Amino acid sequence: MGVVALGGMSVYPPAQGRILLIPVFDRQADAAAQLALSAGAALLGRGPLPGSWIVMGQRDRIATRTHSWDMLLLAAPPGGCGDDSHAVTV
Repeated sequence: MGVVALGGMSVYPPAQGRILLIPVFDRQADAAAQLALSAGAALLGRGPLPGSWIVMGQRDRIATRTHSWDMLLLAAPPGGCGDDSHAVTV
């Protein structure tokens, strides 16, 4: 049970910080990026899955702009997910 709890905590997105956005239904290349930018988040780079993005932002602001289960928000570990040096904001 403890291992499951630790695993769940490791993928739960932080209140503010690096978040991996994965579109569930809409695989358009820019759907996750548009969502993040509309929430005031910075784009750090493309994620590991098609249509996914690594962003720096606030979980609540991003989550309020999603429709039920159309976008997964996960913690984005620093290694291998995006590059802070190319962040873009609007």
